[in-house]
Amino acid sequence: MTELFTIEAINGLQAALTELHGVVLDAIRDGLALPAILDGNHLPDVLRGHPSVVGPYLVIRDNFAARLYHQRTGYWLPDGQGLEPLAAADRAAALDPLAGEAEEPFVNAAATLIGQGDHALALDIITPGLLRHPASAALAELRQTALHRLMERYQQTDPFRFLIYAELAGTEIGPVQ
Repeated sequence: MTELFTIEAINGLQAALTELHGVVLDAIRDGLALPAILDGNHLPDVLRGHPSVVGPYLVIRDNFAARLYHQRTGYWLPDGQGLEPLAAADRAAALDPLAGEAEEPFVNAAATLIGQGDHALALDIITPGLLRHPASAALAELRQTALHRLMERYQQTDPFRFLIYAELAGTEIGPVQ
């Protein structure tokens, strides 16, 4: 982190984040949901004049945008999320009848999503599957696969997500040599 966030990067990073701040606020006013904002992958023009800032900017862009979004939108999102907070077990109980009360549909859906590279979405299927079918070795294995793929995805670009996924996977991260 200290190699990326140098004193020389501060001015360019401040300008880039200031522009991103405006872009996110405009998107919120336009009614865009957070995934749509993040999918925009905004790269400020100011980065052209500060190429050394591109790395630090990319590391914090999504977290910066998400935090701003949550600060400005509050608890209840435009699509109704948050109005009725549900526990993970409640969500799992609602999905299990769709899966015929069996683990196999969860396994098949998760395996398909992993095969398509949709690891976060696979994890969203695996989690309720494991809550309803905790003895499923297939779901446990798919969970590890999804978490390791997410770690690989973020190891160079988002150290925060990388560490959280590593913790969820029970992966021990040794000291850097």
